[in-house]
This record gives sequence, structure tokens and C-alpha cells, in this order.
Amino acid sequence: MPKSPGGLQDFTTVSQWQPVAESFNFLRMKLKIFASATGLLVGLATLTAQTNLFVAADGSAQFTSVQSAIMSVPSGSRENPVIIHIKPGTYKELIYLQREKRFFKLVGENPTNTILTFNLYAGITNAEGKPIGTFKTPSTTIDADDFTAENLTFENSAGAVGQALAIRVDGDRAAFRNCRLLGWQDTILLNRGRQYFENCFITGTVDFIFGAATTWFENCEIRALGNGYLTAASTPIDQPFGFVFSNCKITGETSPTKTFLGRPWRIYASTIFLNCQMSAVVRPEGWNDWKKTDAHTTIRYAEFSSRGAGASPTNRVNWLKTLTKSDTAKITAQTVLGGADNWNPSLPSDPNKLNIEYGEAGGEKLLLDAHVPDGDGKFPVAILVHGGGWGSGDKAGDIAAAFAPIGANFSWFTINYRLAPDHHWPASFDDVQTAIRWVKKHAPEFKGDPNRIALIGYSAGGLLTLLSGTLDEKDAHVQAVVGLAPPADVFGDATRRGLDKWPAMKNLLGADSLDEKTLALMKKISPVNQVKPGLPPFLLIQGDADQSVPYNFTVTFAAKLKAAPVPGTFITITNAGHRIADWPKLAPDFQQKWRAWLEENLAAK
Repeated sequence: MPKSPGGLQDFTTVSQWQPVAESFNFLRMKLKIFASATGLLVGLATLTAQTNLFVAADGSAQFTSVQSAIMSVPSGSRENPVIIHIKPGTYKELIYLQREKRFFKLVGENPTNTILTFNLYAGITNAEGKPIGTFKTPSTTIDADDFTAENLTFENSAGAVGQALAIRVDGDRAAFRNCRLLGWQDTILLNRGRQYFENCFITGTVDFIFGAATTWFENCEIRALGNGYLTAASTPIDQPFGFVFSNCKITGETSPTKTFLGRPWRIYASTIFLNCQMSAVVRPEGWNDWKKTDAHTTIRYAEFSSRGAGASPTNRVNWLKTLTKSDTAKITAQTVLGGADNWNPSLPSDPNKLNIEYGEAGGEKLLLDAHVPDGDGKFPVAILVHGGGWGSGDKAGDIAAAFAPIGANFSWFTINYRLAPDHHWPASFDDVQTAIRWVKKHAPEFKGDPNRIALIGYSAGGLLTLLSGTLDEKDAHVQAVVGLAPPADVFGDATRRGLDKWPAMKNLLGADSLDEKTLALMKKISPVNQVKPGLPPFLLIQGDADQSVPYNFTVTFAAKLKAAPVPGTFITITNAGHRIADWPKLAPDFQQKWRAWLEENLAAK
């Protein structure tokens, strides 16, 4: 088989820039032969250092329910965690993570639109006509150790009907980041083990954070929906800590709602508030003894540096423990949760770094997420630019889910950029250039090689990627460019359908019509008009049934690259439309080909 200019022996005849839809069955056959010979006839996810599963309520992913994804894999491990990516939607189901299913991670795109919910409550009767009771009401139950959740809502939607748990945790070393936990009474049962909550939003009325566990809450908002008690700890006598709230906000519904910070479920209850902002929803006395007056000497309640209208130190109960500044210096997430295994959940549960600021422009902070591979050495780098018509989308969305299954051996970054109509061209393009420069400077901090960078864009992000690759500015030069369903000729597309029928482009440019100035700009920003010799290699992937980005314009762009000449590959996915989430169903091996191309073109010299 011929070799590409980059040296990749490829069934695609790369040097001739030919579409390769016909090659998918051939590659699938080769993978099956290899897997059979090595005893590794497994799914795509198990070929990486982590198992990635995908859930979408609309049927566009492997699974339509979270529980079915959980049940599909027996267990994870520290070396091979199971990561379940959950697309936006409301998933009304009971979720149960059995004790043997360790090292599972549930990841949503946004907690406001990725909701795991059910509506059992204690008063519901069973088949025998008896109430099921509090402990059988959780919408989600976590019995396994080493569980992580990010960007999700856990909810019990039963409402004001008594005890109704959103979540029950019995496993050790559980971490929740950027999650919402919504309920009314008894929202969260932290029954045993150690847990860590960071940047979470928790609602309820009575005893809505309760249990015997050791738990640290960092920078969370605890909202009282009505009169009641935030906490009801049942800390054992021999356990140094129960619940610790650090740098949290205590808020509530409008007056006359009033709440206590806690009451003791058991007489050695331990609850501490450190440096917390308390609104007027907190009662002046702060704490309630649950009519356990004999337990005033055993209850371990304390506050330090509370502030706000609800911080009333002179009116607090006289059995509240006093903490000094030197005392609080010894109370950290590490000292509270470390234990014999030295668990430190105040560090990320994995090496990924979220919401890193890579610049600031137009009054907005520009953020990216970094995904760091296991192992030592300098890894090739990928910068991912999301789609969304230049006016929507997020770094945790479309392209991140597509790349995650093949990203194990890359240091990869997903970026946000300024969106229209608030920001017109060239804001989004400038942000991509800024991101490239930032990654080139900081890649070694994330195990990445700044001399082996691929820029990858999907849909609207594909325009920004192709244009960056064709302009090839010196300080934003990359070694490879990937366009997934990319608009390669926005001038041709606009003159074909008219600007009025392309509101996304109209908003991007801030233009009302295709006047002479607008047409000149669109010619300039069309990658097809910027091709020249000496560019880095390009990979183009698109479905030939794409109704959003004309496939024939990508064919023309590929021909221009070939003629320049610029090395590269054009992969056509037969019968595929624009949605990248649908591509694996039609071409299960396209991601493997994508990875192989990247590995070849980003190989260490």
C-alpha cells in the first residue's frame, strides 16, 4: 500500500486524498482478526486505559439508562476506572451501584440539564400494605467504594411527603463535584465511610444531610426550602469527625423560613462550620439538641468565622464548642478524610483539571479542561474545539465525548470560546489562537509535548480549526489539523442559501446582508481560500448525508489540499448525517482510524 508524505502506511491512499468510506469494513475485519488472535475480542472502551461508556436518553449513545451502563461492566480498578458519560436529559430510574462495582465515575455535561431522579418516599406501601420506610427510598444508592460524580443532579422529586432520599452513600472514598442534590426531607444519607462534596448545591428542609459518615463539604451552597434542620449527624463515639462545612453558603427561601444548623441524631454527633457565609435563614441560636439535654457535653458542634446575617455568635447555644485559629489549622480535608490510606480528595479524583483560565477577552474568562494521561513521559497533545453554530455548545460536550474513548495516550484539552451574538467575528477565532499559544507554553505541566500538537474541531469549531491550520501563524503553529464535519467554504455556503437562512453565520458576523464588505470577509475566513504549500497534515471526517455542512464543499477543500500539495486523509462515513454522536453506529471503527492517524502524524521525531 502507498505511504503518505508523513510515512503512514494507510489503506486510504492518503497521498491521493481519496475518500475512504469503503475501508470501514476492511478495518473492522482486521481488528476482529487481531482481537481473536490475542483473546481480546472486547468493546472499544476496553482498548484504552479506562473504560468509557456513554448514555443518552434519546438513543444516540450505547445506553439509554444509567443503570444499564452500570450493569454492563462488572467492576473498575484504580488502573482502569469505569467512566460513564451521561448526555443531557432527565433519567427517571432507580440507580444502584453494588459493592463490587468500585472505581465508577458518573460524568454529566451540566448539572442543570443532566438529571437522575426518582420519587419514592417512606409512606409508599409495599405489596404487604406496609410503608417501605426511609431507607428504601433513595433514588440513587452507592454501596461501592471509590465512586465519583461530576456535573449531575441527583434528585428525589416526591416533594413534601415526608422522608424521601435523593441519594444514600455507604461506600468509602466517594466524591461529588459540581453536582446538585435536590430533595425535601432527608435528601442525603451519608451512612458510613468518607465522602467529599465540592461546588455542590444541596436542598431540603428537615435533616436533609444526615448519617454517621465522615464528610467534607467545600464551597457548597446548602439551601433550606422551609423550616427545619440542615444536618442530623449520628457520628460514632470513636470517630473524630462527622460533617465539616468549609467555605460554604447557607441560604434559604424567603422569610419566614428559619432553620437550625443541626440537631443530633445520636449523642456524639459531630458537625463543624468553618468560614461559612450564613444568611438570615439561620436561627440565632444556631443549634438544636433534639430534646437530648443530657448530651450537651457529648455533642460535638462548632463554628469558626461564620459571617453574614445568620452568624450570631452572642446568641448561639451555650453548649457550642469553641474553636481557635490554631484548632482550625489542623482541620483540613486531608486531616479529616485522610485515614490510614491517606486519601486526599481535595485534589481531583483523577488527574484531569477543570475550568483552567487560558486567557481573558471581551470581559470573559476563557476556560479549558485538561485531561492528563497515566504514565510518564511527554505525550502527544490534542486541542479540541466544540461545535454549536458559534453561538452555543461547551467544552464538555460533543467533541469531548467523541474523543474520550481514544484519548488515553494523549494530553488533551477542551476549550470554551466566546460565543455569538454577544461576540462577533473574530472573537471565537482569536480565542482558539490564544488557546494554542497557552497550550504550547503549558503543555509540559500536563505531560504534553509542545512540539506535537493536533488541533481538532467539530462543526462550527471545525471552521475555527481549519482556518487556524491554513493561516498557520508562527506562534500558533500546530503539527496536525483535524476537521470533523467542518465548514470549509462559508462564502460558498452563504451565497448558496443566503444569509437570512443561516442565522448562525449572521450572528457570528453581526451582519444583516451579503453586502460587499461581508462577502469580502467571508471569502477571507473560508479555509478553502487559504490553502498553500507547507501546511501541516490534515484529517477530514464527514458523513456524506450531512444536511448542515455541505459535504461537497469538504470534497473541494480536500482537492485543494491535495493540489497544493498538503498531506492528509479524507474519511467519508457513508449515510452519516451531521451529528457526531451518531457516527459510531454507522462506522464503529472511525475513532480507531482517527487515533491511528493522530499517532502517526504526532509521532516523536
